[in-house]
Amino acid sequence: MGKISVITPCGKVIGEEMEYGARFRAIPYAKAGRFEKPVEITHYDEDIDATKQGVCCPQMRAYWNEEHRFFYKEFRVGQTFTYSEDCQILNIFQPKDAKDCPVLIYIHGGSFTGGSINETHFDGSAYCKRGVICVTINYRLNIFGSFADGEHCNGNFHIMDQYTAIEWVIHNISSFGGDPSHIILMGQSAGAMSIQTLICLEQLKGKIKGAIMLSGGGIRKPFFAITKPNHRYWKKLEKEAGATSFEEYKQMPAQQIWEPWRTKHLVGKALETKIVLDGEFLKSKKYITDVPVIFGMVKKDLPPPILRLMARKFCRIQRKKGCPAYIFEFNRLLPPDEASFHTCDVWYALGSLGLSWRPMEQHDFDISNEMVDRFSAFARTGNPNVEPYVTWNTYNKKEDTYIWE
Repeated sequence: MGKISVITPCGKVIGEEMEYGARFRAIPYAKAGRFEKPVEITHYDEDIDATKQGVCCPQMRAYWNEEHRFFYKEFRVGQTFTYSEDCQILNIFQPKDAKDCPVLIYIHGGSFTGGSINETHFDGSAYCKRGVICVTINYRLNIFGSFADGEHCNGNFHIMDQYTAIEWVIHNISSFGGDPSHIILMGQSAGAMSIQTLICLEQLKGKIKGAIMLSGGGIRKPFFAITKPNHRYWKKLEKEAGATSFEEYKQMPAQQIWEPWRTKHLVGKALETKIVLDGEFLKSKKYITDVPVIFGMVKKDLPPPILRLMARKFCRIQRKKGCPAYIFEFNRLLPPDEASFHTCDVWYALGSLGLSWRPMEQHDFDISNEMVDRFSAFARTGNPNVEPYVTWNTYNKKEDTYIWE
């Protein structure tokens, strides 16, 4: 396979030819200083070499050995990563002869604290084979994405990065054969929570045609309520890093900032590293959207009853507005140990089972093919129904939940 060049409004981007089309990695979409709002990139000073893996936001695996952690084996074993706060990059998977293709933008999860698009399962080739462009995006995480002292900044850098990436795609994706007026969002866990906020933003009204939220979508009160910036909590972390001023804090090494966030005030870490009502970018915590949605959860999720209730409540609101809403449950127990865990359906939803260490069976590939077929149809039409599969009803009652098992 050789290289391929695309001329975008920002400049030339050089990617790799692939059997399914082309792959472009680590394309910069924004610039931002520490604890500063992202600014969309509109011009490259030189050609972008998009043939190599990009950086991740600093996170636990940058500083601590994570080989004992469950998700390391599931999604990251054998991978190597580099880290930088300048992590606003995205990958594009382009079908062969792409022209006016629907575009699926994937937002990864990780509790707003970890994760990146260069983990093993983030392969968009299955969608390319169905004529859909797949885009995966990195964004700032943990303290670098959430710092909100209410004095110097109000947080939401993670969600603002995501929003800026979407705007970059809208402005540039036609160069890759995508239709900028036909974009849907998909993500899991924190990515799904982000998407729920994004599709309700006034700034994106009319720009997003649908959303697929895996293990994290739905009305979040009171469990994940959006609140205002917590000045006291963030100023404590600034002091515990050894800073005597905010300006000094901004210049400290990343690890010196990250470690107090990781080790101090653990309840605060869980509660404050999230989306906040900043009064500027996010002015309302009401969830009002008119786009079709799909909600999904797995058999042993975190925790399944709450996710089901939240998804069903959101679907009932959608139904009253005449907006299609669909729910599925992923009850397949993964081989060889009959496992079910939060986000285990991502392998299937992305069609990347062949990259998993697990000895997947033909039934697993059949499920994955159906999921990708349905989600590709949803990307085109806002409806996941496609032949030869049975009808998936819009949600009205519990029996309308689609089951994969």
